[in-house]
Amino acid sequence: MSAPVIPLANQGRAKSPRRSRRGLWAVGLALIATAVLWLVWFSSVFAVRDVRVIGVTGSPAASVLVTAAVPLGAPLAQLDADGATARILGLTWVGAVEVRRGWPNEVILVVEPRAAIAIQLGTGRGVDASGIAFYSPLPLAKDLPAIDADGVGLTAAVSIWQSLPDELRGKVVGVSASTRDDVELVLKSGAKVRWGSAEQGELKAQVLAALLQRRAEFYDVSAPELPTTQQEKAG
Repeated sequence: MSAPVIPLANQGRAKSPRRSRRGLWAVGLALIATAVLWLVWFSSVFAVRDVRVIGVTGSPAASVLVTAAVPLGAPLAQLDADGATARILGLTWVGAVEVRRGWPNEVILVVEPRAAIAIQLGTGRGVDASGIAFYSPLPLAKDLPAIDADGVGLTAAVSIWQSLPDELRGKVVGVSASTRDDVELVLKSGAKVRWGSAEQGELKAQVLAALLQRRAEFYDVSAPELPTTQQEKAG
């Protein structure tokens, strides 16, 4: 009688059909992922075919398009959004910009122009709320105050003008300064106000409001505790 055959633990064990299917699934998923990666990053299916500007039209929009230099035909996934943003912000009249991908084939440039709150005398440039002077391709409002200043004087003039109470600001048609300490206001009446620095701005506004009850051609509130006026010369 022959001896019984005892199977070894790791001998003759067939591969599980479940494991085979998992292997096929893994290979299939890897192939699909590779195909999707190639389709998005390297094929022409999702290439840039159009670049659109939102926020401005006409020649300003054309200027933005040229400056952005977004290459047509390049894969949208490879768009250098940071580079395009930096180039557009090089236009001094642009205050903010957002570069968006518009799948499947579009790039959208959302532009926010700087808002001028004044006009710089001598150059005709707009001046925004942060004291930046810029040449605007867009028409500026005609009732903006004029600012005769540059550099630190321009920053100080803008800061003080914005800090004025609404009622007083409505009477100001011009601001001048050569430093941060010698700001001067021009009123609609033609009178001038020596404001000085930005210090004690609230007190200066209160003192000036009281002084304006008396007609004069010059008001000095640079030292609000000791204000002075100069009357109009007799005609």
